[in-house]
Amino acid sequence: MIGRFRKRVRKNLDQWVEKRLPQQNDITLNQSRIFIVPTRQGLVLLIIAVLVLLLAINFESALNYALAFWLMAMLWMAVHLTYRNLSGLTLTAQSGTLVEVGDVSELTLALSSTQARSRGVLECIHPVWGAIAVDLHEHEQVVTIPVPAEQRGPVMPPRFRIESRYPFGLIVAWSYVSINVKGWAYPKAVRQDRQAVSASGDEDESTLNDHFYKEGSEDFHGLRTYQPGDPIRRLHWPGFSRDQLLVKSFTDYQATDETIDWEQFPGLSTDSRLAAIAWYCQKFVEQGRPFGVVLPNAEIPVGKGEDHLMRVRRQLAEFGYD
Repeated sequence: MIGRFRKRVRKNLDQWVEKRLPQQNDITLNQSRIFIVPTRQGLVLLIIAVLVLLLAINFESALNYALAFWLMAMLWMAVHLTYRNLSGLTLTAQSGTLVEVGDVSELTLALSSTQARSRGVLECIHPVWGAIAVDLHEHEQVVTIPVPAEQRGPVMPPRFRIESRYPFGLIVAWSYVSINVKGWAYPKAVRQDRQAVSASGDEDESTLNDHFYKEGSEDFHGLRTYQPGDPIRRLHWPGFSRDQLLVKSFTDYQATDETIDWEQFPGLSTDSRLAAIAWYCQKFVEQGRPFGVVLPNAEIPVGKGEDHLMRVRRQLAEFGYD
């Protein structure tokens, strides 16, 4: 019963925060976005100030009045100074890194302010990465947030908390921030057998190993058993003389430049095909061989090297998220 009540309260609170503080590319913190409460030390000091004030009223002690008002004034000043640390601060989305699924993408955002003043140490807090301290001693500071890439596609930071307790630690001012900065995760490479695609578009039954070829008529490939419909001119006459009905099989070998085609992996799911393409791309780069990639929505020209591999991986990561 209590657990369900907590979940309901948490859900309603998350919906309220999402509506009040929506996701944006640029976020400027102001009085509508900043929340302020006393810390444990500040709360203890406030209780002491109230008790001293009650003693002053009871005993009509001027010294107690002065002490109580001085403590309250210090708390009020702490509220003002701590609020100034976040007020006017702008968070701007920058970029994210391209990583393999299972790795950690580094997302960068800039903290900037038009007013150059000491804001003390700010903290970006979330259970995923803990607390990242930021010392904004200039107009702008770049912050790097590590976010695990759990699945293929965009990698975005969850809503996190940015807070300040400077200068006295008696008051904490914070805001919940959801910023639209993203990295990308490409699929983890998994080996799958490719199948040749004939010139007519039909898939060959055999898998491809060392030599990727298409059925053709240029190069002799071997002998196979005669099947009805095979041309008579391809009969292997020496075998016919030994009562073996064989025909010659010819192939058209591809050029050195490989093309990794989506259709070469029939029967696999989308993510499995992308993982297989990633494996062949990585293999060809290691071998120093140029290659191109054909996807249902894009065709990547033939290239080679690490830069070409990164372009292909970016396409694989963004596939289906256009």
